[in-house]
Amino acid sequence: MMNVKEIMDGYFAASSVAEKYEIETKLLNDFEKLSSEEKELVRIMFLDDFDDRAKKSLEKIDISVKMLQVSQYVSFAYIADRFFGKSRQWLNNRLKGNLVNGKPASFTRDEIKKLSAALVQISDEIRTTALQIAS
Repeated sequence: MMNVKEIMDGYFAASSVAEKYEIETKLLNDFEKLSSEEKELVRIMFLDDFDDRAKKSLEKIDISVKMLQVSQYVSFAYIADRFFGKSRQWLNNRLKGNLVNGKPASFTRDEIKKLSAALVQISDEIRTTALQIAS
């Protein structure tokens, strides 16, 4: 049986049209050798994998857009250093999905939670300072 995740990973990691064409050609050749039941199963697995990838992409876009709004008020270098012990570039790579070691950088679930907690903590510190100034 075909390893759909491996095929999709290879396809999306391909850096040229020629590489993608080679993967597509091999895929079609292998697909033709399958029984009709196996073909249907592979179709479902491809759709599921593509759906998962689409959801992850939308989540990345959503985080990036929201963080763009925050960037007007808080330094990404500050957030990266204080809360992650990393550089501004590390944070930007994840926000933009830049290639790092040949793969698109992204946040883990734990990093997303940590980023959210960092923003809450910064907002609490700003609120506390604002109240202290007013009193």
